[in-house]
Amino acid sequence: MNVFFQVFCATFSGILTSLAIPNETLRLGSPIFAAVALVPLYIAVRDARSYKNAAALFAIDALITHLLSSFWLANFKDFAIFTLGASAFGTACIEAMAACLFFAPLKKTQGISRKKIFAQRASLPSADFSSQNINFKIFWFACVRVVYEWAKSTGFLAYPWGTLSMGAFRAKTLMQSADIFGTYGITFLFAFISGTLAETIISLRYEKKFARKEICHCQRCAIFLLACFAIYGAFRLRQERKVVKTLNAVLVQQNRDPWVDKDDSESIMTSIELTENGIEEFAEEGTRPDIVVWSEAVLRSAFPNAYIRYSVRPQDRPLIPFIKECNVPFLIGGSFTLEPKNSRHANSALMFDKEGIFRGYYGKTHLVPFAEVIPGVEYPLVSAFMKKVVGFSNGWFPGNEFTLFELEADAAEDKGNPPSKIIDLSLDAVSAQKPPERTKVRISTPICFEDAFPDICGPFHALGAELFLNITDDSWSKTYSAEYQHFVVAAFRSIEYRTTLVRSTNSGLTAVVDPCGRILDSIPLFEKAYLCARIPIFQWRETVYSRYTNWFVHLILIFMAFVCARTASRIEEKPKRTTLRECIQSALKEI
Repeated sequence: MNVFFQVFCATFSGILTSLAIPNETLRLGSPIFAAVALVPLYIAVRDARSYKNAAALFAIDALITHLLSSFWLANFKDFAIFTLGASAFGTACIEAMAACLFFAPLKKTQGISRKKIFAQRASLPSADFSSQNINFKIFWFACVRVVYEWAKSTGFLAYPWGTLSMGAFRAKTLMQSADIFGTYGITFLFAFISGTLAETIISLRYEKKFARKEICHCQRCAIFLLACFAIYGAFRLRQERKVVKTLNAVLVQQNRDPWVDKDDSESIMTSIELTENGIEEFAEEGTRPDIVVWSEAVLRSAFPNAYIRYSVRPQDRPLIPFIKECNVPFLIGGSFTLEPKNSRHANSALMFDKEGIFRGYYGKTHLVPFAEVIPGVEYPLVSAFMKKVVGFSNGWFPGNEFTLFELEADAAEDKGNPPSKIIDLSLDAVSAQKPPERTKVRISTPICFEDAFPDICGPFHALGAELFLNITDDSWSKTYSAEYQHFVVAAFRSIEYRTTLVRSTNSGLTAVVDPCGRILDSIPLFEKAYLCARIPIFQWRETVYSRYTNWFVHLILIFMAFVCARTASRIEEKPKRTTLRECIQSALKEI
């Protein structure tokens, strides 16, 4: 295959993938583009002649996808060289390694024409079973894509953006499989469909009698997989889920640029104004909020010492007295001092009770590499380099524990049964008239892009979290695509754990998402606004994914290791060179 055509196909595949992912035009992405995005890449690499050739094509696909879909990373202040440049390079390297994995069991007959494979099937080495089987190639291609997306979404440098599964948000039936496979089942489905379409297109160049036998089975498999995902998704969407509690919350979206404001006074005053409007709206309906939530990093002074400061600041409306006046618990993004002696602070979610007393915090455990934390900054040379390049050599430190907060909430009415009443004669008349105690709800507070990671939300769910309440500030991105991409990635957590997800952000997308990934309520992006949210809390349940996490990926890894080991064991040894003595002996025997 012409090298120029291969490069074109890899580039085109990157463009299609970036269109499948939420972007400036298709704000919530496109499942159709996701299903066909890898068709050009498959056509390009199926006949790659070497590891180097395959790696280059996969790397081009990754690079184009990353630059076109995550271009907004360049807006992260002075860190574009790391946030965009380093992430693009790293993503390309990971996909290049995936290309080597794809090429390994197929290398013996790569480059042999397709027509020759069909016509001379019997003459091919029987040990190289994988390169003879078109079905296997498609399956292997889908497995490699799953492993690639898992590798780029795991670990310290994890970046779970730019994945095929992000294109499935508009196809809610396909999303529902996340409670079994996570996002990787959807990736496998899209990659398998792309491979099947690619082989169908390629087969049109050859006689139908050759193509019919090889492609029809692949097409039936793709249709069967798609039907299974759709049927399961339809069942889950129609399944009734009982609301056991309701949490009333005021979600504040102040829409201010923290890099422009000299201090946090303006941001606090804006948030106070929006909070008052939200509480007033609840009061008009004869109720009160159970919690007020402000977004990530609103408060800049570190707690607990900053408690005294915010008792008198801002001067126009001190924060702590305002919380006490509202008589509602507040969750606010800010800073907490982990080690005063070493000036180590954590990006935190700070909880205040209705009396304005600071009750605790959750410190962000998964920090953004090269933005919130710099590896090796403890070494003088690294610190000096960072100061010289970006004027920054320090950052946040990770929190050391998973924290849940317990709030009062309303118990849902049981509409299926008549109301019940218990009269306790041991109580006097006055105490008997007191309203029954309210129920409790346990919430977790993943910060920033932590809601994109099952490694963070999973432990919260295992501890009994009934709600994921994320606080985020993505205002620096200044793009709609960045906000929607973060939202779509996070929405999968609600399905994986069948738990309501709430996002309270600085600029968007502030929303309430049900356990099926559906948006129940939201407010527009990049607007100063508030949301009076009535958050449904469903019964805590264990899902297949919450119990076994990435079992599907692990199964694929085991299968791929077996195939690679089998292929390696069957590599033919090079024939030994015949010595002069052996030649003479052979000639004498013939005489």
